[in-house]
Amino acid sequence: MTEIITAADLPTAIQSHESVDLMVDGANAKASRVAPCLTWTGTPDTEPVPTADQLAEAKLILVGAVKRWAETGAGAFQSQTAGPFGVTVDTRQRSGYNLWPSEIEGLQEICRAIGFVGAGRAFEIDTMPAD
Repeated sequence: MTEIITAADLPTAIQSHESVDLMVDGANAKASRVAPCLTWTGTPDTEPVPTADQLAEAKLILVGAVKRWAETGAGAFQSQTAGPFGVTVDTRQRSGYNLWPSEIEGLQEICRAIGFVGAGRAFEIDTMPAD
């Protein structure tokens, strides 16, 4: 698997997280599944290769996702009651180890900029009769 990010790309505080290698491998795998053009190394004729700027943008998206995953559970849960009134504030971060839709869209936009047009081909239906 081609790596888009490595543990060294993450902030120092996150590099020491106990599951950082697992999260980095998962982020790379998820990115290569939703935006396969980011891991291409073929010839530009058959597989347009991403530029350094496009890979830097993809790294930024994935570093943000891994940072969010590492900070899961951070925040506070507060509950106050005064007579019949009560307020509960929950600022804990909860997240599965998934990319947010906005992150997926960002990675797929990079592929569109590269010239990858394969997305959606599996769902096209040809309604014209064959000659």
